[in-house]
Amino acid sequence: MNNAKWTPEALDKLRKDWADFKGSQASFWVQWGAANGRTRAAVKIKMQELELTNETRDANQAEQEFATYEEGDNFINVICASRRMLTVPDIIEQFKIDQNVWMIDPKRGFQVKTSEGYRKDRKVRWVVKDGHVLEGDVDDSGKMLVVPLYHIRASFIPKVEEIRGRLALEDLIADAKKAAPHFAPLKPVRSKDGMLYEIGMPDLHFGRLTWDEESGENYDIQIAREMVRQVLAELLGFAALFKVERILLPLGNDFFNVNSRDETTTHGTRQQEDTRWQKTFRAGRLMAVEMIDACAAVAPVDVVIVPGNHDEERVFYLGEALECWYHATQRVRVDNRAVKRKYYTFGANLIGLTHGYYEKVADLQAIMSLEAPDLWAASRYREWHTGDKHHKVDVELKPNDKLRFDLVRKTDEGLGVTVRILRSLAPADAWTFDKGFVGALHAAEGFLWHPQDGMKAQFTAAPKKEPK
Repeated sequence: MNNAKWTPEALDKLRKDWADFKGSQASFWVQWGAANGRTRAAVKIKMQELELTNETRDANQAEQEFATYEEGDNFINVICASRRMLTVPDIIEQFKIDQNVWMIDPKRGFQVKTSEGYRKDRKVRWVVKDGHVLEGDVDDSGKMLVVPLYHIRASFIPKVEEIRGRLALEDLIADAKKAAPHFAPLKPVRSKDGMLYEIGMPDLHFGRLTWDEESGENYDIQIAREMVRQVLAELLGFAALFKVERILLPLGNDFFNVNSRDETTTHGTRQQEDTRWQKTFRAGRLMAVEMIDACAAVAPVDVVIVPGNHDEERVFYLGEALECWYHATQRVRVDNRAVKRKYYTFGANLIGLTHGYYEKVADLQAIMSLEAPDLWAASRYREWHTGDKHHKVDVELKPNDKLRFDLVRKTDEGLGVTVRILRSLAPADAWTFDKGFVGALHAAEGFLWHPQDGMKAQFTAAPKKEPK
């Protein structure tokens, strides 16, 4: 055996190997000596000089801090042993966990356990030269110290909805890079009689699946797309007869049929869906772009996103995608603010847009005057346009008047607000059909607004049904 002088490197290796060794001292003397060219006696003596004992090793292991990080497609697990208590923010910062993607698992969450180790209350100082201890000093109180250790486990899961929205936007950006739209300059109509043309097409329920044998009509994303193209072309054809200087296109109002990949609405109601949620969103986005482009060929377009009760989150992502798509052109403006009720002005006209699910119709007059007092004061003609009910109702609301439903709008030169509940293009699904909610005309509507004289004309376009 080679019993050469102990170098500092050999001593460091001895200390490290002993700290990691799981067996007895006697076994270590033999195994380490054989592996490093030392006799059993030489290793034993040196360890005694350095006070490398079972107690010092166990104490060191008890004090040892460590951390493991494991990440998969649907999880992150962090396990730490630390002499100080770590919080969730500490772990997030230490491991650079992206809070836009991950959240703490509500089921497994954040777990903390404690343990105790022991070591002698001893301080040792050695003077070593050429591998030999020349002198040393030991300060030993004779007591044992308790070493606390915190064992921490933190589990994270993906923020599914945020990731869906980000992936949808990333998909849009990828499409835009391939073929970004280029718009020819559009000279706006400057006539003092230039009109606003509003296209009302709420409650498309894009993605809904119906079967004529079960509910009277077939409906899927392909039928919906063709229906929208046909009806929109007819409505825009009416606009060609007038001097239209701007188009108002509300989108949303249950544009999509469901809100999640579980095929449920915002409030968790199960629906019958045509295809995969990713495909539905992508096809719906492309259809929205096609609708806006068709309108923009006539006049500049103001797109107002109106949250519905079927697709509140999903339609917000659609609005973000449309803002991104049209950000470089002035001929399309997108209002994707999160508020559920929005107001649009054109000359002396004030138009309120809301889905109609969350408010009582009778309260809408007061809501408009309270939420938009300045716009109210500056306007002469005031209307609410809602959806949700899938059939047409015009309501004239006057101060201190009872609610009246009329198929034809009643006029009033006093202070009043007309509430129009607009029709839907979507046919009844099985639940609606079974409940007997049938017979309403499927159609979209166009409203022609004069800047000073209010609404001048109203148009209706219904889809052409193929014979069975």
